[in-house]
Amino acid sequence: MTASVLIIGGGFAGLACALQLDARRFAVTLIDRQRYFEFIPNIHELISGVKTARDLRLPLGRLLRDRGHRFHCGEVTAVHAGERRVALADGRQFAADYLVIATGSVDAQFGIPGVGRHTLSLKSVADGRDIAARLSGARAARRIVVAGAGLAGMEALGELLRRRPPASELHVVEARDRLLPAAPACVSRHLQALCAEHGVALHLGERVERVTAKTVWLASGRRLRSDATLWTAGPAPPPLLADAALAGPSGWVDVAGDLSVPGLDGVFAAGDSAQLPKALSRQAYFALDMGNAVATAIQRRESGRRSSRFRPLPRPTLLSFGDITCILIGRHAFAGRALMAAKEAVYTLVMARLDRRRPRARIGGLLQRGRGSQALLWPLLNPADLLRSGRVERLG
Repeated sequence: MTASVLIIGGGFAGLACALQLDARRFAVTLIDRQRYFEFIPNIHELISGVKTARDLRLPLGRLLRDRGHRFHCGEVTAVHAGERRVALADGRQFAADYLVIATGSVDAQFGIPGVGRHTLSLKSVADGRDIAARLSGARAARRIVVAGAGLAGMEALGELLRRRPPASELHVVEARDRLLPAAPACVSRHLQALCAEHGVALHLGERVERVTAKTVWLASGRRLRSDATLWTAGPAPPPLLADAALAGPSGWVDVAGDLSVPGLDGVFAAGDSAQLPKALSRQAYFALDMGNAVATAIQRRESGRRSSRFRPLPRPTLLSFGDITCILIGRHAFAGRALMAAKEAVYTLVMARLDRRRPRARIGGLLQRGRGSQALLWPLLNPADLLRSGRVERLG
């Protein structure tokens, strides 16, 4: 008998899980509010226009149908985890033998007044295009505040510098005392020096107290005039998890070593939604690995074997800073424009791995992304710039 699998969320974890399950053995249904998978790690490049929406999207319906699976576009409003059943806003309901929670994350707003109404998020292709639109035209934003100096904030800042409007002001606000607080201190110092060189005003150790249409108020009493405020202050659990009584003390879904949800037979969580006993950073490469691991766990259960423990592989982080530099953060940290090629290679390879459409569509997508990568990397191949671009320095 074919086992049924219901996956909520078409991001890295949900899509990876679906693609690994063979349609001859599993009846897979994936539900997402959007019709496209989006390559979130590169959406900051929409701000400067070096990537387009087409570069960063894969059509979920066609992708899953070509693999023999089903896709439904809709908003999940209720999860009955004990019954492995979900309800959608339009009244449809779905149930299965296995339920996979891969709902991702939302912006952490920390209860700060005005964040939801007066700031620009950067968690989707539509968000990236909205920010780009605010920087264009006769009424383009000239005073820009980036709230949050983590990975998303720094990469967004790099793209703002790439297409910086004339006579503009750029501010970065970070509640902790340095840029990229999760990285080694040498990386923070390097980024701080680049910000000073390019005239970016830093407000470190400052907490946002409230946001209005034209002003960011800091807890110190200082106010920053802002035509556009980018909110990149980190992830928070989607409210759906708490509404479904799936959220643990952390607000995320607590999972066992095999990513199953304790006490709920046949229910798994992966990606940003999942909280392992030893917490992982919420990065796309871990989400991919977790999606694959859940698929393997389901396959093993159906074969009568015990699930194996998910063992995440450590990977370095690549942070792009516009066309200024790229930073590799691992056991050691390195910086240089030549590393942009590595960052682009990761994007190209992962997109090719996830694009499981029929050959003609896959080739078309590969060519589209290849043209974009060639245009982005051409300055690195320009003989006049090659010596400067090729230098990579070790930080710290």
